[in-house]
Amino acid sequence: MKKKMLALICGGFIALSLFAAPGNPVKAAEDENCTCHDVTPIYGAQKNKIIANLISSQEFKKTKLSIIKDGDNWRGINNTEVLVHNSYGITIVGVPFIAQDGTIMMATFFDGSFMGSAPKDE
Repeated sequence: MKKKMLALICGGFIALSLFAAPGNPVKAAEDENCTCHDVTPIYGAQKNKIIANLISSQEFKKTKLSIIKDGDNWRGINNTEVLVHNSYGITIVGVPFIAQDGTIMMATFFDGSFMGSAPKDE
């Protein structure tokens, strides 16, 4: 009876230590000072307003013409992504287009300024 009780107490202690241990072992490898992932997606009316302001800007019109001249295809504002960087207050807009080889690319704008384009992560 003592052996069963001791095994039960030890088993309970081990289980408790696995689930109630402080910290997160996965987080240990992350850089705690990194703010690069501190972004929040924007949806709804606020997103639509930001997109409307962007597509009416000269910066966007110039970028769109450049994309079309390069032979790539702009497919409209569908699937446009809008994010806000919480630490820096920067609005980030990613506008998708299709490159000549069929790759989906994202033209990225920070506060309305074109910053470049890169393949869209799936």
